[in-house]
Amino acid sequence: MAEPQTEIDPLTQIRVEAGNASPDLAAAAIAVVAGMLREGGAVDELPADDGWRNSILMPRKPIAGLDWVNSLRQ
Repeated sequence: MAEPQTEIDPLTQIRVEAGNASPDLAAAAIAVVAGMLREGGAVDELPADDGWRNSILMPRKPIAGLDWVNSLRQ
């Protein structure tokens, strides 16, 4: 009898196979591909109770035009 298949998240299977991309560029490429798979309906959206996702989608206060002070400068 066959063993039950554990569900594998397809988004964890994305990786950069060729070239010498830096970790930042590889992460960006993986994020783009994951977004395309979600938008195209190939994979399901993340659950709404994902705290990290909710945090990054939360509206932020605009910072354009604000003055910045470097507290380390003497």
